[in-house]
Amino acid sequence: MILVTGGAGYIGAVLVRELLARDYRVRVFDKLYFGSKPLEEIMDRIELVQGDVREFDDGALDGVEAVIHLGSLSNDPTADFNPEANHQINCVGTLKVAEACRRRGVRRFTLASTAAVYGFHVDSIADEEFPPNPQSVYAQSKLDAERGLLELAGPDFAPAILRQGTVYGYSPRMRWDLVVNTFCRDAFTRGALTVLCGGEMWRPLVDIHDVAAAHIACIEAPEETVGGQVFNLVHKNFRILELAHWVKQVLEPRRDLGLQVNYDSREPRSYRISHEKIERVLGFRAETTVDQAVGEIMAALDRGECTDVANPIYYNIEWMKLLVEMESRLKTMGRVL
Repeated sequence: MILVTGGAGYIGAVLVRELLARDYRVRVFDKLYFGSKPLEEIMDRIELVQGDVREFDDGALDGVEAVIHLGSLSNDPTADFNPEANHQINCVGTLKVAEACRRRGVRRFTLASTAAVYGFHVDSIADEEFPPNPQSVYAQSKLDAERGLLELAGPDFAPAILRQGTVYGYSPRMRWDLVVNTFCRDAFTRGALTVLCGGEMWRPLVDIHDVAAAHIACIEAPEETVGGQVFNLVHKNFRILELAHWVKQVLEPRRDLGLQVNYDSREPRSYRISHEKIERVLGFRAETTVDQAVGEIMAALDRGECTDVANPIYYNIEWMKLLVEMESRLKTMGRVL
């Protein structure tokens, strides 16, 4: 049995299906912040436990052999909106789950971390020995969780950490607030791609299917190979303007797209990462190209899936703000009544 925290989320909804395709039994532990619809078609094949990592119950580990920990606030805007919740979920909650695993003898554990822990650098490509320099509360919370995990690592607990690049690709719990996905959305709805800040900044990118496969590779690898190890996860480093041209070229047979480049501001967030270690140690290489992912996303849109692109549920920060606003209104109504 594999426990996937955050299994109803953007990456989780794909990862759970990948595990089922490999004949794993799967239990999902999720707050269901975005609902359970992403798992609807496979609900009869999984166990679903609704819960919060900040209040993690060891009972969720009954019969579990490995944990893939995705459950977190997952970008800068949501972290900035509520820094304390970000710390409690991303760091404290992660370590609560990890400590429960060690108590219960669940030795295998993977953490979805972020390449943003390296901070911004333009003159080098960061490998796993590159000094972390997080420049957001989100990145700091992930680095704090990493450090806590590595302190717990030992003969009875073998966590592996994946510093993921910016993820792209279609998911049953779709996000339109990730750069490749955003370009596809704009191509579908506006017939034009918009690039901010001149598109000069670098980003490490990786497809969602490769993210899922990398986590599975880590729980299947020998403990001595992955225990206490940190791995970068990236398919390719792109300049954003280059990426926009690439997406435009991929879609040209379908659509005549415009490309608007805005030079009014600058974006300091620019970084690249190396994939050499995960290839050398695990023999794993992220294979899914932007071309393939764009094709899958556009096919889903053409089928009528996720076409209500203005819906806040596809944007993490907009959904969080909406839920907070609704909660506030309900409290006000309660006081009035």
